[in-house]
Amino acid sequence: MSLVLKDISHRFDDMAALAGASLIVAPGEVVCLFGPSGCGKTTLLRLAAGLEPLQAGEIELAGAMLARPGAAVPPEKRPVGLVFQDYVLFPHLTVEKNIAFGLAGAAQVKQRVGEQLRIFGISDLAHRYPHELSGGQQQRVALARAIVRRPKALLLDEPFASIDVALRRRLRGELRRMLKEQNAAVLLVTHDAEEALELGDRIALMRKGEVIETASPQALYEAPKTREGAQIFPGSQTVRGEIRDGVFHCVLGSVVPKGAAAGPACAVMRADSLAAEPDAGGAFRIADRRFVGPHWSARLVAAQSAFEASEGVLVDMAQAPEIGARMRVVADWSKTFIFAA
Repeated sequence: MSLVLKDISHRFDDMAALAGASLIVAPGEVVCLFGPSGCGKTTLLRLAAGLEPLQAGEIELAGAMLARPGAAVPPEKRPVGLVFQDYVLFPHLTVEKNIAFGLAGAAQVKQRVGEQLRIFGISDLAHRYPHELSGGQQQRVALARAIVRRPKALLLDEPFASIDVALRRRLRGELRRMLKEQNAAVLLVTHDAEEALELGDRIALMRKGEVIETASPQALYEAPKTREGAQIFPGSQTVRGEIRDGVFHCVLGSVVPKGAAAGPACAVMRADSLAAEPDAGGAFRIADRRFVGPHWSARLVAAQSAFEASEGVLVDMAQAPEIGARMRVVADWSKTFIFAA
């Protein structure tokens, strides 16, 4: 029942959108494709859906071939459910008829639609039209329409993109619960780190058309293999430095890294890996501060002008620090991951 994407490459004219991307999504698993705009996330999803012709690689679902170069199952015949950013609901159809669309000839259509209305908590909206619904309600209708066909895989492209931040946060837990109940292989595209961490059983990190690391949130937190994996957690920050004679040196101090080669490097620091203390002779000074509740976030820069202000570090502090105050910064290197720049 797994969705298998193997060695997928794709070009748009002279631009390489994907370069040998591979990924496996197991039934009942939610995998989040995460990365910056333009890294190939949506292209990979569209290829899995059959909305783009496959140029290189293979796509399988539940052991059956969906696509290879020159041969593909049409999108409408794939046992795949799709939910796009804008939901693409039919404006002239009611909620009930939107969900039933595509079930022509299926057994017990009314019962299956009624079940989805109940599961998604929208039974009272059955006879409304899309323009009469809020963003969150439209999202539920789109998900219900995708799931009612009982697909073996669900493909979601930024499903919260057009929903305000407050509602988005409320819907995440609800969406994950609903997805896990389907036992389908779920592939969800997002560029929101918080969303990926909350929804994904595993996170597939993409960079320049490749899947560079796939792991659970816990594995990414404890032992990331890439800088992107280490940076995904809220509050992480990067400090530039250099590895010389087997030692990483930066403005925060020095440490012996694991396996990094000599040359420019960077340290990804966890949110709680830095502590600052007032010190008249400290190497840093407070450049800015802001209250983020229940603590203060302070930006510190090196007191010496040779260290550019843009290269500052952020430190959480219990009390409001004084702008310009000199500080001593202590790094917990056990919560730091070093990568070649």
